[in-house]
Amino acid sequence: MRKIIIAIPKGKRLLGKSYEVFKKAGFSSKELEGEIGQKEHKQLEFASDDGAALFLLVSIEDIPQYVDKNWADIGITAFDCYREYELASETLQHSLRGDNFTSDLLPDLRLCGESRFCVAGRQEDREFYEKCKQSDEKILEVATQHPNITAKYFVKKGIVADVITVTGSSELMPKHGGVDVIFDIVETGRALAENGLVIFDEAMPIQTKILVSKAALKYDENIGKMIGVLKDAIE
Repeated sequence: MRKIIIAIPKGKRLLGKSYEVFKKAGFSSKELEGEIGQKEHKQLEFASDDGAALFLLVSIEDIPQYVDKNWADIGITAFDCYREYELASETLQHSLRGDNFTSDLLPDLRLCGESRFCVAGRQEDREFYEKCKQSDEKILEVATQHPNITAKYFVKKGIVADVITVTGSSELMPKHGGVDVIFDIVETGRALAENGLVIFDEAMPIQTKILVSKAALKYDENIGKMIGVLKDAIE
């Protein structure tokens, strides 16, 4: 019998929570439970106790691609990861354009707590930010790790933005990088405060969703059955 391939985030923060979603629905793995809590994960494949599924420990940023390319049938990831992948795929000239998975079959799992995207900057730059909302003659310089989501957000807001991609520590950019604001994920706000930044706008919450391969859903009836069981367990 074909095994259902499940990709879950291997990071310490979400690994246990993601696994519990499937365990609650009856898809348990004592083998994986023994790995959760370990500082490093050398083993990355774990069979379910009934042998019907195979759990893959994957970087959360890669999970949308795993499901999109049918390397996994189902995966748990966060909004910023799958939306950034979808938006980036819209510009790629190949057959897989980020639309081979669906995320609307199951509700937000709420695994990311109070995390949300925010526009933040130094207090002295707030006035300029507000002026950018009113005039398309002013250009707002924005630093972010999520350029596609950021660009789309400011387009919707009618703000002309020059989006600068950074790979980390965006909180330093308003002071040392010459940007006006950052567009980043905020949970407690502690990192912002420690770097002299305040929240200007709360853009959107960070959802955690189960992505499902459309191909797998179409050709493997067990995927549909799993979705039904998961839905009952989550609700």
